[in-house]
Amino acid sequence: MRKRRNGDDTQRRVLAAAQRAFAEKGFSATSLADISKRCGISDGLILHHFKNKSSLYHRVLENEAEKYTSMLLKSRRSATGIEQLIKQTIEQSFAFWKKDKTYNRLTLWAYLEGVTGLSDKGSALTTGFVRLLGELQDSKTIGDRFSPLVLLTVVMGSIMHWQRYREQYRRTLNLTQMPEELDRLFLDQLSDLAAEMTKMSRNRK
Repeated sequence: MRKRRNGDDTQRRVLAAAQRAFAEKGFSATSLADISKRCGISDGLILHHFKNKSSLYHRVLENEAEKYTSMLLKSRRSATGIEQLIKQTIEQSFAFWKKDKTYNRLTLWAYLEGVTGLSDKGSALTTGFVRLLGELQDSKTIGDRFSPLVLLTVVMGSIMHWQRYREQYRRTLNLTQMPEELDRLFLDQLSDLAAEMTKMSRNRK
């Protein structure tokens, strides 16, 4: 039992060190030696728990995707209607990406390095979103003017873009609002946009 606990602790330490290293430098520039130095665990023991650097990287991405997925599932369970679900998903996704810079950096590095298929959980999350939107359209709960993929990209892509460029917009456009006020304005209007994009056509019979 003690051996299992020691093994679990070793994995947690390695994963924490790998998470920091991959977020700071990306996959290519991060070596096992770097991770070993950060966590104080030998290369050999790291490879005992994780087959290779790619396997370790995949595990880090899976863990980060799991945090995001868990947050969204809680939002879905607590929503009492489709409008509330859309609003909560937008607001909680915004709060997650604003707070969790690590996953943000990991996904940005993955994009720059040409990594596709970030994680199984991440892929499942995207597939689940698209399937849910498609089912809502098929049941005539929301409008079908825009494809589920476009809806997902507009909403989630807008959140990522805003997180990265809000301060640049403030300076360039000489905006006088405080960051929190701008965030609230963005969220309110993004929710309104999502509602308009998913609205049933008035001409639909």
